[in-house]
Amino acid sequence: MMKDKKSSKGSDDQNPPFNPNANKEVKELTHKALVSFLKEQISERSSNKTDLDALNSQIQEFLNSFILIGYNFKGEPVSMISAHNQQEADSLGTLLNKFIFNNAKDTFGD
Repeated sequence: MMKDKKSSKGSDDQNPPFNPNANKEVKELTHKALVSFLKEQISERSSNKTDLDALNSQIQEFLNSFILIGYNFKGEPVSMISAHNQQEADSLGTLLNKFIFNNAKDTFGD
């Protein structure tokens, strides 16, 4: 058993852990990949925010206060609440409770 541990230690010496700073080209490629990934994430989040703002404006043309709950096409949860004062927020909370209660009653029976 001691021989196995020694032989595995020898193989670790032959394959040192990856160090991106060891090679200038690898460091540059890693940096470029990270920058590209971060730019893509920022662009996607900005696009999602713009889409939600447009949706909010569209809904506000028809509803004074509302709660929107759902999933986008990527399966990510989306929620939006629009209430202009405490009374509207309380009313939305009451309406949501009634909605859940009535749907649970219909789903699970009396």
